[in-house]
Amino acid sequence: MNKTFLIVAVIILITYRASAQECNCLESFNWMIYTFENNDAGFRYVIDKKGVEDYKQFTASLKEKAIGISKLNGCQELMSDWLKYFRSGHIGVFVKDTIDDTKQPSDAAIRLQYKNEKTIDMTEKSLIAALEKKQNKNPIEGIWSDGNYTLGIIGNENSDEKFTAFIIKADSVYWIPKQIKAELTLHDDNKTFGVDYYMRNHSKETTSAMFTNDSSSLLLMKNNYWKRIYPKSSMTKKEELMLLFSTSKLPFVERLSDKTLYLRIPSFEAEQKHFIDSTMSKNDNLITSTPNLIIDIRNGTGGSDASYEEIIKYLYTNPIREMGVQLLATELNAKAYEKYSKQYDDSSRINHCLNVAKKMRKNIGKFITMDTNTFDMDTFPKIFPFPKKVAIICNQNNGSTDEQFLIDAKQNTKVKVFGRPTLGTLDISNMNVIDFADNHFVLAYCMSKSFRIPEYCIDGVGIQPDYFIDDAIKDSDWVDYVRILIEQ
Repeated sequence: MNKTFLIVAVIILITYRASAQECNCLESFNWMIYTFENNDAGFRYVIDKKGVEDYKQFTASLKEKAIGISKLNGCQELMSDWLKYFRSGHIGVFVKDTIDDTKQPSDAAIRLQYKNEKTIDMTEKSLIAALEKKQNKNPIEGIWSDGNYTLGIIGNENSDEKFTAFIIKADSVYWIPKQIKAELTLHDDNKTFGVDYYMRNHSKETTSAMFTNDSSSLLLMKNNYWKRIYPKSSMTKKEELMLLFSTSKLPFVERLSDKTLYLRIPSFEAEQKHFIDSTMSKNDNLITSTPNLIIDIRNGTGGSDASYEEIIKYLYTNPIREMGVQLLATELNAKAYEKYSKQYDDSSRINHCLNVAKKMRKNIGKFITMDTNTFDMDTFPKIFPFPKKVAIICNQNNGSTDEQFLIDAKQNTKVKVFGRPTLGTLDISNMNVIDFADNHFVLAYCMSKSFRIPEYCIDGVGIQPDYFIDDAIKDSDWVDYVRILIEQ
């Protein structure tokens, strides 16, 4: 088997430590360089393209900067800049929470850490009272929820373009009521906003926000969809589907018309496989008796190729050619596969991981494959008459396993892809996440390189849709737009 199933999620969630802690940045930087050079499957590929001298000069310039850095977050930013030289995804360095995992900080200690953050002297009740008196309110002013946070948004007294979002309801640990969660600036188009958004650890991230429906009751901010719960406004069926799309963590099927079904897949993470398989099995008769199927994977997380196995059979029309990968054999990477073997219950996958580790140790420093072929041909015993047409909707937030799904799906004649070019994080994959020697940081790098490259590169390019959906079509209209096209 060439195409490994350990492609992990695009987003890595790391707990950040307080930025005031100090480190020896040059020492950490040198450890990262050595580890990355000797274990990352994409390192030599990039150096061969950009040249050794260019790489040496770039690295030397950052090493000089590292000498003058002593704070963890500053060092992390510098090391992240170095990693961006190689690729934009499936890579990263993060500040590690150095507190003993068995002695996590108490809720009180976390609150104390963030007690001096900016606040606004306003509650849910006082916000509603202020908005009831206010004339010419902007639609963004009100109370919003994304399922995790409930925010109040109010315009600034001295500016018609400035708005403040504050916590009404959160976990009351990292975030408590009245703390400012975001600051928004209305753009000249009167439709979109620039946003300074404060993350869980209160670090600032610059992003954007925009309304996604005609009633301005859905707001896309920080890649999350927020529903306005005050002032209340009625939602159309289309808007309710959009809300379900944005908030559901599990796959689901909805009927759009007599001709078309809608399948939402929020994630291909390994733990989602059971839910995806169950959804497909439960709706098998419905799917195989309906002419059209729309599969919506927008804003996916990546995950495991195994998660979409039960979907492919409904798209299948002809053998699917899957290019394999080469694995860089190192002791560190062998240990990673031994670790992965413990995550599975399936004996075939456990044995596969252990066999990879064993073969790596016999070929240290070389690229290995687990098969003599550079590709596999996947076939299914049956071609379903229905669905006749399958439309897959994707966007710029789909990467990793999402992109592998699209590559496999697009080889079937009943499939067309709609949306935006994807993230472009697939060629160098199969991530390993390890602690730095100093235990201040963690490094994420990759162990495999696709046989597709350099002839068919996805990294930095993305999967191109068959039908591009431009900004003139609102997010809430994408599904209807696709449905109308495939029903013609």
